[in-house]
Amino acid sequence: MIVMYSTSGEKLLTVATRLFYSEGIGAIGVDRVVAESGVSKPTLYAQFGTKAGLVAAVLQRRSDTRKREITEYLNNVPADTDSRVLALFDRFIAGHAKPGFRGCPFTNAAAELPDPEHPARVVIADYKTWIRQKLIELAAQDGLESPTECGSFFSLLIDGANVRVITTGEITGIVDAKQAASELINLRRITPGDKS
Repeated sequence: MIVMYSTSGEKLLTVATRLFYSEGIGAIGVDRVVAESGVSKPTLYAQFGTKAGLVAAVLQRRSDTRKREITEYLNNVPADTDSRVLALFDRFIAGHAKPGFRGCPFTNAAAELPDPEHPARVVIADYKTWIRQKLIELAAQDGLESPTECGSFFSLLIDGANVRVITTGEITGIVDAKQAASELINLRRITPGDKS
């Protein structure tokens, strides 16, 4: 469930989300966030406690929204789709192609926040675990042998494509990741008559 803040809190969250993603968490101070949002610094601290709290709230909102969107997307994938795993890869491919895309916000944040005690790290880990679990479920629905292992492999492919965006700026790595996923699916799909 998405937590809603006061009008001022929502303004801060909207501005912080844009700035943290486009310019980086470390590059943006609370002074910039309050200046662009038109909300006072005391209000920011009253709503989020600290900059770390604001970062965690930004990522939590992204996580809640992304989980809802992915769930809705998968619910609308036709039942006769050959691979639900590859359908999810198609969604990520479309996301990577959007103007202004500069990588997964959770991967980017993790690279900037090495402290395991940072409150945002819990949000990042939760989202990444959720994606991996979703891929495990989809691998099972696709009839793949060892779906837990396959889901983990698919998750690594997506993370690798996102890291490529950060390290080289290349946004087409997700297409390569889908191709690798497709080859794995061909190897792991259980056909009638196979031993399970």
